[in-house]
Amino acid sequence: MNGEPEFLLIDKSAIREILTLSLVLETTEAALRKTSTGMARQQIRRTLELAGAAGSCLSLMYAVLDDRPLFGAKVLSVFPENFAHGLSSHRGGVFLFEKENGRPVALIDGGELTAWRTAAASAVATRALSRSESSTLTVLGYGEQARRHVAAIADVRPIRAINVWGRDFEKAQRFAEELSVSFEVKAHREARDAVREADIICTTTSSEKPVLYGDWLPPGAHVNAVGASVASCRELDLECVRKAQIWVDYLPMALAAAGELLEAIKSGLIGADHIRGEVGEVLAGAKPGRSGDGQITLFRSLGVPAQDIELANLVYTSALHAGLGTSIDFRL
Repeated sequence: MNGEPEFLLIDKSAIREILTLSLVLETTEAALRKTSTGMARQQIRRTLELAGAAGSCLSLMYAVLDDRPLFGAKVLSVFPENFAHGLSSHRGGVFLFEKENGRPVALIDGGELTAWRTAAASAVATRALSRSESSTLTVLGYGEQARRHVAAIADVRPIRAINVWGRDFEKAQRFAEELSVSFEVKAHREARDAVREADIICTTTSSEKPVLYGDWLPPGAHVNAVGASVASCRELDLECVRKAQIWVDYLPMALAAAGELLEAIKSGLIGADHIRGEVGEVLAGAKPGRSGDGQITLFRSLGVPAQDIELANLVYTSALHAGLGTSIDFRL
């Protein structure tokens, strides 16, 4: 019909053939800049809570980028307990449309894109906000995002030593053993001990209650908090919020879904202006980032629709050129 090309299904294996960490870091940085400069038009994540563990939900995110040919939406089911059963916690897809006539052009594995871009956003923020000589990384959690964060952070900082903590010490030990091929790694029974000498801390859990406390934070540390994506879950206590210079990926999202920030503002512990701004503003040179080696910086990540759509544009174009993905007749 009308000579329109067919619809492309792009699965996890095709995405892994296309993407490299350096490419994802570049794309993620571009999306964060566009978020803060107005080149990305988007709204906050829409969620429908589901029965089950805290954080279980249906999630919808959508965006259009002024300089990209495709716009779209990501729809995911989020089931935090899936990891314990050997399943991905984020499952769904990114649905892409072309701008000229609104034709649907692709469905891309959304869980795989989310896994790439979440860790990449933390790495981009780490490069912008942490001390350049940071060499000791602490990871709270041992799931897929913990693994991705180790690789991404080690790409932007000279990481030599890694400390690991998780609620199941045996699983934390196994994770540490995996990492020990490339790093000096130690698993800890207590999260506080894992944090004690950290330059960079990544929280990658699905915890309802804090796993990181402000009293533990060493001077000069940088924190990436990524695990809590709905307001009912929080990985940080209020002292973390009070002590840190806070940067977010997308301010409207943070003020709607970052539970510990909302609680701190509601209680009067901080004002909304305690949040320094979006990390894209630092990347664009509109605001300064870290201003002293002793300061504690925090990147509160909730995910930005622009990141998904920026990355999906790249994956779709690359798949077309490389002959990857499965073409189907889906001419709506």
